[in-house]
Amino acid sequence: MKNSKWLSATLASALLVTVVAGTVSAASSSKSVKAVAVNTAAAKTSTVKEGITTWTVNGTPIAFNTIDTSGYKLYSLSQVAGEIGANLILGATGFELNDSKGLHSVLINTGSKSYQVDGATQEFTVAPVIYKGKAYVELTKLVTALGGELQAGPNTILSFARPEGQFDTLHWTADGSIVANKSDAETAQLLKFSTQPGNYEMFSSDDSAADFAVSADQAWGAYNDDTGLLNLINLSSGAIKKLGTDNSVKTDLVWSQDGKKIYFVQGDKQEKIGVISVETGVVSTVLADKVENKSALSISADEKSALYIVNVTGVAKNDADSTEDSLTVDFSGAGEQLYKLDLTVKDAKPAALTTTPDNKLYPEILTDGSIVYLSADPDGNAANTLKTVKADGTSAAIALNVEVNWSTAVSNGLIAAGTAADGKTVIYSINASGAPTELFHTAEDVSEVAVSTDGSKLAIVIDGKLWIIQNGVALQLSK
Repeated sequence: MKNSKWLSATLASALLVTVVAGTVSAASSSKSVKAVAVNTAAAKTSTVKEGITTWTVNGTPIAFNTIDTSGYKLYSLSQVAGEIGANLILGATGFELNDSKGLHSVLINTGSKSYQVDGATQEFTVAPVIYKGKAYVELTKLVTALGGELQAGPNTILSFARPEGQFDTLHWTADGSIVANKSDAETAQLLKFSTQPGNYEMFSSDDSAADFAVSADQAWGAYNDDTGLLNLINLSSGAIKKLGTDNSVKTDLVWSQDGKKIYFVQGDKQEKIGVISVETGVVSTVLADKVENKSALSISADEKSALYIVNVTGVAKNDADSTEDSLTVDFSGAGEQLYKLDLTVKDAKPAALTTTPDNKLYPEILTDGSIVYLSADPDGNAANTLKTVKADGTSAAIALNVEVNWSTAVSNGLIAAGTAADGKTVIYSINASGAPTELFHTAEDVSEVAVSTDGSKLAIVIDGKLWIIQNGVALQLSK
């Protein structure tokens, strides 16, 4: 599907002649249209060949009635309109069609190649045709005029064309939709996609909401606005509301499993960990040890532990005279280290879990209490690996046939993506015992992966395009 070109191929058309005024809904697509006054000649039976052509419309195979006349294949107007969900209105001199979202209007004058699309004049390839009381029309121009899309190779029609552009920052929602940021838009655009190609809607135009932390039930998102206040966004309706009045710097937002609290790294220097009540908006301090540069906060499902990274910087050293020439910086202890905090003990001290110089990415606490993170050599001399730290402090690597570049925890284990020796991107599901199962692979570079809560569906970005993967099948949602 990746290499398929979605075309606007010209398939020649014709339409009808003068008809009786009235209305025909999509449900009446199988009924013929009677012409009462012919302004142009109807197709002669001797020159017409009737047929059936099957197209997959929004995932369902549909057998369309067609005619071949004078070298052109034409499709039943009422049937096409009905199958793509367009409303068809009969007028005294032609037809008016409106798509189901009310975005496009098409006016067709009987006996003329010219037609109107949202007020602009366009041309059909051939003049209108009536055959056995039914109007037949050029398929591609009708579908695209109503905002749809056709794929000529596998005969596929979408009622609504997929959006074009570059997408990133993916989030799954409770209803199985995907919210994605259109990063090349002039103004903020968050689109909400269903898993059916062509079915999407504008979700939000709030620039601050381009990225948000999703609650465990995927019903809410949380983000900071440009004043530092927390905002909640309803992932069903897109409605936004303020949360509290605290405008201190908050990063790395993490929802509690029950959705009642949001934890975060706090302060201009990321020196604290705080929590806010979703019900009251009251902010409380969880940890204020004055250690700066905290990040990548993770909270266990039972809220008994917090995990985070501290980016340890170099230590400045000077002699007794404190001259500029004598100043040195010791970087021997610099690097990213993992710390764990016991949330059940008041004033507990964070415990260092690592001392190694490797970079630690995507740290998370799994349901069994163990820690998992991606270990990356800061000098690039060794391949990235997934590592676990068990509750007893022992550490081990998870063996995969790829160099891992991303991972996330799901309810039944992990999802990880990496690059194989042949350059392919491979995505694995990893169970609690560490056994991997391949979910998907592609020769293309994958820049982002998002996983549904149960781990059954993936959303990925390839070259800025959004794809959905389920049961090993990939569908492209943008173009």
